[in-house]
Amino acid sequence: MKKKLKVYSILLAVVLCFSIVNGVYEQNCSSSSGESDEELTFGPLPDEFVTVEEIEGGVRTIYKPLFTIQVEVFPKNLKKDRYLVSKVGEQACQVEMREVRLGIPNEKLFRSTPYIMTFCLFIPILALFIWLFVIVFQVIRSIIRSEVFVSSLAGKLERAGILLVVIQLLCYAGAYVITYSLKQLVHLAYYEIKGVAYPSDIFIIVGLILMIVSQIILMGKELQEEQELTI
Repeated sequence: MKKKLKVYSILLAVVLCFSIVNGVYEQNCSSSSGESDEELTFGPLPDEFVTVEEIEGGVRTIYKPLFTIQVEVFPKNLKKDRYLVSKVGEQACQVEMREVRLGIPNEKLFRSTPYIMTFCLFIPILALFIWLFVIVFQVIRSIIRSEVFVSSLAGKLERAGILLVVIQLLCYAGAYVITYSLKQLVHLAYYEIKGVAYPSDIFIIVGLILMIVSQIILMGKELQEEQELTI
């Protein structure tokens, strides 16, 4: 019991430190410089995204289905004196994109790793969330019945915490594979794909906190039993 509490506390401290260090690193991430013939423009969609058919009395525009995904990006191949700038009349401002939503034609990505990974990860994560909701309902019912310092409640909280940690780890694994695959398939003008946007570390932090609370409840129950025996 005490050993578990110590392990869970150490893991929570490590995760919090990692989140802080990772956040600082992301803010200080610098862009690379160099020559490039890349182009980032506003304009009509290429033929692979849209089909225009002539019909009686005009034309019909058919937009092809897209695989959309939100990714984090950082600038690349920009000279030190080159920036993205927005101008509206005499007003101007510097633009720096950190997160974008990509849309790629389904026919281009169909049966590709990002497509398959997104589908395969959805099923187990959905199943784990359903299991988690069932446990949360059981915990709420125990609290309503004033069954607070009981082993069953501690076990449910620990399982809920483990489920949250597993969900977060699945997100990490999926994000890594999808990011690696997208970098091979998709190239952004002036930008590099940094990673797929996924839930923050909040799941794993909350999960570890629940696991710690479960051990505290067990310790409280043990102390209560010792007092009753003493009396």
